[in-house]
Amino acid sequence: MWLPQVTEVIVTKHTKNVYTSNKKSDDFSGSTENQPLVPVVFQGDSRRLLRGFPDGVQSDIGYALYRLQLGQTPPDRKAVREVGAGVYELREEDQKTWYRVLYVRRANEIQVLHCFEKRSNSIEQKDIETAKARLKRVLEAEREEKRNAKQALRRK
Repeated sequence: MWLPQVTEVIVTKHTKNVYTSNKKSDDFSGSTENQPLVPVVFQGDSRRLLRGFPDGVQSDIGYALYRLQLGQTPPDRKAVREVGAGVYELREEDQKTWYRVLYVRRANEIQVLHCFEKRSNSIEQKDIETAKARLKRVLEAEREEKRNAKQALRRK
């Protein structure tokens, strides 16, 4: 079994998270050079809320989203089954607050469902409900798009 060789460990100044730098996965010059980035679509007010996070937190979450766009797995993500299948959270923190971004990876895009701050160990029910409602809209739009594609094929 092949295991990647970790070449250095970086601790960011504004968080306590440890991110590893791996020459195989973090070298973007090779096969990903001509690969188009998967688009990130923000649902509701997610982009505005993310822009309200501290600069360092925005930077780390932005890097995690970039890795998702390249088809890589961010180092600090966690499944959020309470919202739905395939929904994950990107996690970041500073001295006083935990920051979360809930997303789902679809076939051709990454849907950011909800961004929020939390101060307790669990996700508040209102944040779960917001993400569930947005996930439902995303799935309904996908079903509608498939339905329209089938109808277009029948007409030809």
